[in-house]
Amino acid sequence: MKSLFIRSMTFMLLASLLLLPLQAVKAEAAEPRALDLYFPADIEEHWAFEELDNFVNADLLRGYQDAEGNVWIKPNNSISRAEFVSILVRALGLTSTEAGKTFADVETGKWYADPIRIASSLGIVNGISDTKFGPNTLISRGEIATMVVRAFESSITFEGEIKEFSDVPDYFAKPFILKASQAGIVRGATATEFKPYDNAKRAEAVVMLQRALDLQKVALPEDAALTSVISEAEANDFQIFKDKTYDQFHDAHDKYFTGYYLSTSYSLTEQLLEMIDEGVSIEVEKVSDQALTVVEKSDRFAVVESTGGSYTTTTNFENETTKETVHSDGIYYLKKMEDGSWKVYMYYSFEE
Repeated sequence: MKSLFIRSMTFMLLASLLLLPLQAVKAEAAEPRALDLYFPADIEEHWAFEELDNFVNADLLRGYQDAEGNVWIKPNNSISRAEFVSILVRALGLTSTEAGKTFADVETGKWYADPIRIASSLGIVNGISDTKFGPNTLISRGEIATMVVRAFESSITFEGEIKEFSDVPDYFAKPFILKASQAGIVRGATATEFKPYDNAKRAEAVVMLQRALDLQKVALPEDAALTSVISEAEANDFQIFKDKTYDQFHDAHDKYFTGYYLSTSYSLTEQLLEMIDEGVSIEVEKVSDQALTVVEKSDRFAVVESTGGSYTTTTNFENETTKETVHSDGIYYLKKMEDGSWKVYMYYSFEE
């Protein structure tokens, strides 16, 4: 389960609609990604839950689905060079038109071919030899520190106290490990050891990336660019309810939402449409405007708090009318897309 309940205007309206004596409906929306993929079974009690859950919600980390439909992130498993490079490229939204290096073991058309091309063309990754990349080779902690520093060195200020590790020899990754420690991206496997040659775990890779992403401060978005996404999405929702053009919800949400938030909105909108087909009538009226405050932001991610917003929903089914006032206080999580736009990928309500 998600640690907090996710709601938006559409979601909160559906919560009240579901109290009506309607036959249970089944969501069968053509979702951008299957909703089940956002509920991995093996991270809830993990030490890196917050970072793993955030990456899953933002479509930066993808799990494995077994025959029974369960999704597994496998946070304690080692991670391959190809897997890490793919997550790195996805997290930073990296693009390149350059050919990159040619590796004999990276076949065109493989799922990792384009991320490796992009990362190599930008000088972030090299091969394990002059001719091989080693896509299926497990990546070490030292290699990850090297790639992260190369990828973020133009967008992070590396300052602070360098942490010396007793087990890091003079080899290619040492200056990168020390630089990463200076920024707090790495903190060591123990108080004195980094264990540079150990295979990195999937959770460790995500945590290093999350720390680096949080430090990006050289191309910060204007607050208005973030708050306008939320206010415009809300205005669109109100207009759709007013015009009763409910079939426009998917297109509207595609414009402003992504990740878990988009998949959830697709599913719940389908339920809403089915309820309307059953004969439910809906009126939505704003009571008070939400105040939006940017509380955190980096070059690619932001957190916006919403307070004071409320509206009433009036629903009627078979001459039974229900009216409810709903408050929209909560926290929005946004990320920057490849085209430069910002979208909401998660929302946590202050109300349980």
